Formats: sequence, C-alpha cells, structure tokens
Amino acid sequence: MKSSLVNRVLTGVVAIPLVLGLLYLAHRFSLTWLVGILLSAVALVAGWEYLGLVERLGIHPPRELLLGATPLFLLLAGMWEGTYALVLGWAVAYLTVIYSFFRRGHLEGFLTSLVSIFGFIYIPGLLSFFYLLFRQDLFLAYHFLFIVWGYDTGAFFVGTLFGKHQLLPRISLAKTWEGVLGGLALAVVGAALYPRFLGDLGHWAPHIVALGVLVGAFVQLGDLFESLLKRAAGVKDSGNIFPGHGGMLDRIDGLLASIPVYYFYVRFIIGLLQ
Repeated sequence: MKSSLVNRVLTGVVAIPLVLGLLYLAHRFSLTWLVGILLSAVALVAGWEYLGLVERLGIHPPRELLLGATPLFLLLAGMWEGTYALVLGWAVAYLTVIYSFFRRGHLEGFLTSLVSIFGFIYIPGLLSFFYLLFRQDLFLAYHFLFIVWGYDTGAFFVGTLFGKHQLLPRISLAKTWEGVLGGLALAVVGAALYPRFLGDLGHWAPHIVALGVLVGAFVQLGDLFESLLKRAAGVKDSGNIFPGHGGMLDRIDGLLASIPVYYFYVRFIIGLLQ
C-alpha cells in the first residue's frame, strides 16, 4: 500500500507539471498541433487499452481502423473548425458497420458495431471537447483539469483514510461514499481556481459550487463506468503505464465523462465561451 501510494504521488508530481507545461507552450507559441499530438498520444494508449478490454469479452472490433483513425480525428479536430474530423467520424462508423457484416453470427456483428462506434465516440470524440476549451481560453482548460484532478485526489485520499461505506460494491469495492464527499469538496476548491472567479468569489460562489459538484459527479460516473468494464473483462486495471495509477484509461475515465458537462456549463450557463 505504501509503495503504491508513493508511486501514485510521484507519477502525479511528474505528469501534472508536464501536461500544464505543454499546454502553456502550445498556447504561448500558437502550436495547436502540439495539443493535437498530446491528445492523440493519450487517445491511442487509452484506445489500445479499451480494445484490449472488449476483446477479453469476446468482441473483436476493427483494431487497425479505430487506432489509425483516432489520431487523425484528433488532429483534424484542431483544424478547419473540426469539419473534416466530423466527416472522418462518419466514415469510421460506416466502415465499422460494413466490417461487422463479416463477423460470425448476427449477435457478434451487432456487438462489434456497437462497441466500436461507442469506443470512437467515448475516447477521441469526447477528448475533442478539450480543443474547444483550449482554443478560446488556456485558463479554462487548466480550470477543468484542476476540478478533475481535485476530485480524483480528494476521493482517493479521503476514501483511503476514512472510507467505510461502499458506494457500489457490485461494481467497485474500492469506491466509498466518504471518498465521494472528499472528492466533491476538493473539486469545489479546484472550481474556484479560475482568475475571473478569484477576483470576486462572492459573486461566483454559486457557479463554483455547481461546477465542482456537477463535474465531480460525472468524474465519478466515468470512473464507475470504466470499473464496470474492467470487472466484466476480469481485470483490475486497464493497463500499467502509470505506476500506482494503472493504465491511461484509468487516468482519463472521469475526464472523458465530465468534459462535455463542463463545456456546456461554462458556455451556456455562465457564458465564458463563445
């Protein structure tokens, strides 16, 4: 346990400044392609892990098609207002359906289409929302990450130290209600870390709390969904790329589920995005 905790902390100490630094450089020197490479690398590893999980369930998506289209989709999403990325997404969906016609049996073909199209939406599709934040405001991209990381950190440490009441033991034995409360508390703290909010905390307090709770809740939902997938596949982690953290999908499951919620809130409720 102690060794795992040390690995977890060390991984965070290295990874978090690296991600924030790369985003700063991309913003400072208008290197949108750098964000595309970062997101593509994240999506490729997460996609590889996702395919590995569903293949353990006896479902075999078109691996080469999905992994080949993933970085291309994310690079295109950062250029030409995402128009060509949308075209590519439709092409992947149709090609996947055609591929499924040649699988053995109707059920296998249907499940192959379902799992493949969902996976493409789930990983590169949801990650592309990050472009919408980054391109308009670097600090909103940071802000979103602070909320997600705040929830993950609070849930882990509070759950580890004080967790007694299991959240959904059928899906995950490690998740507790105490961890959820700790995560939500730190997510609200993360939600306050936006320059405009810090300038007038009293005025923005309702939105700070709402963002922390909403985004935090969907981070937990994303974590539970991936736990369900891992339990079905009979594995503890999606991979082992991050010591103490597991795989890439283990690290971004909550981010994927919560980024559309954050985007729609800051755009349509607060109006911070155009």
